[in-house]
This record gives sequence, C-alpha cells and structure tokens, in this order.
Amino acid sequence: MGKQDNTLKDWRLLADRDLGVAEHLAANMRPIPTEIIAYHCQQAVEKYLKGILVIFGEDPPYIHDLNKLVIIVEKHRPNFVSIRTPCGVITHFAFQPRYDLGLSLSEDDMRMVLAHTHSIKEFLQKEIPELFKGEDDSEDEKY
Repeated sequence: MGKQDNTLKDWRLLADRDLGVAEHLAANMRPIPTEIIAYHCQQAVEKYLKGILVIFGEDPPYIHDLNKLVIIVEKHRPNFVSIRTPCGVITHFAFQPRYDLGLSLSEDDMRMVLAHTHSIKEFLQKEIPELFKGEDDSEDEKY
C-alpha cells in the first residue's frame, strides 16, 4: 500500500472514529453532551473532506471551516455544491457554542447536525468511493 493509500485510510479512520464517538454519546450519555456531539460531527466531515483533497493530490489546508473546505473540493467536483448548506449548518453549530459559553445547543439542533453528517457521508460514499475503500478493514492492524 502506498503512502497516499495510508493517508486516505488514516483520514477515513479518524473521521469514522469522530462520527462513532458522536453516535455513542448521543445514544448513551445523559445528559446528552450536545455541543461535544456537534464538534465530533464537524471533525468527522472535516476529515472526510481532507481525505478527498488528498485523492485530488492536494495537501489539506490547516483550516476547520467546512464551508471553505467544500469550496476547495468543488474545484475538482462542482457537484459538491450540494453539500454546502449542511456543511455550513454543521460548522455553525459545532463552533458557536464552543466559543460562546452563554449558548447551549438544543437536542433538536444536535440531532439535525448528526443527520447532516450522515447525509454528507452517504453523499461522499457515492461520489468518492475510493475514500471508503476497505472501510470494513480491521483497525487493529494500524493500532
């Protein structure tokens, strides 16, 4: 397996872990840590998008704004414009509460962020299947 393949697998595994943490917390922790779940959703989408940039031969930038990342990906795949809105929603809800301690994210908003994250992942699986190649690989071989 080449360096790019390892990098792609790393991006996907890290993204899948963030999404898994968000799902686990939503299902099992009470009170539900809505802000932390939204943050992990944002991190998952960020890592999926950065993995896609690697596929296109770009070094992922050191940014966290999903709006900016999806615009960079659109240079290679203009149809990614269709995920701009959910990326914007996730970015808004993942970072605003973390930096404005007076706000709290409602459970409904958190569930919307989680749903957007799943819909983005499904879109990416259809559009960029190479990112998800070997998705069922055991993580034990790496860690």
